[in-house]
Amino acid sequence: MSYELNRIEELCRERGWSHYKLAKEMNDSANNISNLFRRTTTPSIVTLRRVCAAMGITMAEFYKRDGISTVLTENQKALLDHYNVLDSRSKDKAMAYIKGLADGRYDA
Repeated sequence: MSYELNRIEELCRERGWSHYKLAKEMNDSANNISNLFRRTTTPSIVTLRRVCAAMGITMAEFYKRDGISTVLTENQKALLDHYNVLDSRSKDKAMAYIKGLADGRYDA
């Protein structure tokens, strides 16, 4: 399961919410939320924003780890938006390319 789905589960547990309760708070159908977890794919940014709005948290709070808040630049947000629309094979290629840029194997 993706980090995002695990985090949604964690936040639901903290609130005592079921997937049904989350769906109601998001004004969504319980089927849509169930399908999200059944597919075990990374939710889109739009879906994550809706989850955050329902839970009354920001995206930075959603991605907060060990008390450290993650603040993204506009370029980082754009990169994630583009990444999230890719299929899994394209995501793997994008990660390999970015790693290659970071370690100097590819020219920018």
